[in-house]
Amino acid sequence: MASDGIYIRQYRPSDLPQIRLLIFEEASITRAAKRAFLLKPASLIAYILGGIGLGLLSLPDGWCSPAATLGALLCVTGIALFTAVRRGITQALVIYCEEALKTDLEDITTHYRAPAAFFVAARPCSEKADNSVAEGTEEVVGYVGFDYQPDKNPETAVVRRMIVSEKHRGCGIAGRTMHALLAHAETIPALQCIELGTSEYQPAAQRLYERLGWEVAWVDQWVDPLGGWLWKVQIRHFRKPVGAAASLKVQVQ
Repeated sequence: MASDGIYIRQYRPSDLPQIRLLIFEEASITRAAKRAFLLKPASLIAYILGGIGLGLLSLPDGWCSPAATLGALLCVTGIALFTAVRRGITQALVIYCEEALKTDLEDITTHYRAPAAFFVAARPCSEKADNSVAEGTEEVVGYVGFDYQPDKNPETAVVRRMIVSEKHRGCGIAGRTMHALLAHAETIPALQCIELGTSEYQPAAQRLYERLGWEVAWVDQWVDPLGGWLWKVQIRHFRKPVGAAASLKVQVQ
C-alpha cells in the first residue's frame, strides 16, 4: 500500500456499483470538449449569426421593422445552434458511457477473465481490528482494463477504460494502474504488443503513455453525422511492444 493509502488490486464483484458510477464522472473530458467546441465551425457560425442579428437590431429603424425581425431571428438561430451542439457533446459522452455499461463493463468477471485482467485502484474507508481491509469497505478511485482474447488475437491486447476519480487525480494513480497492467502483460508469453486509443481531450493521459514507452501508431477522427461540420475529435492510437517483441526492438535500435 502506498503512503497515500491507495493500492492496486484485481477486480472484485463488489466493485461493480462504484465502477459504474465512476465512468459517468468524466466531467473533465466534457469540459475540455466544450472548450474545444468554442472554436469549431458550428460555434463560429453561431457567433456570426448572433453578431449580424445584433447589428440589425441596433439599426434605427425600430423594433417592428423587417430588419429588426430578421435580426431577432438570426440571434435566436445562433443561440439555438450553439446550445444544441453543446448539449449534443454532453449527450454523446453519456451515450458512450452507457454503451460501455452494455459491453465489457456489463460483466467484468466474464469479459476480463484470465489471462485478461481488470485492475482497480482503491483506498480503505474503514479497517478491521487487525488492520486488514474488509471487502465492501473500500472506495474505488480508478481502474483500467486489460482486454486480451487469445482465441481471437493471441499477439495483441487492448487497454480499455483507464479512469481515475476526478478528486484523486494528480496522485499518480493512472501510472500505478498502468504499471500493474504492464507487469501482468509481461507474464503472457504469446503477447507481442498492447494497443490503446485516447482522444485529444486527454493530454495528461497521452503524456503518461509516452513516458511509459508507448508510441503513436496511427491517428483517426470521430466526426459528427454531418461530416465534421459540428465537431471533429482526433483519436490517437498508441502501441507498445512487450515481452520478446520489446527485447527485439531494443536490439534493433
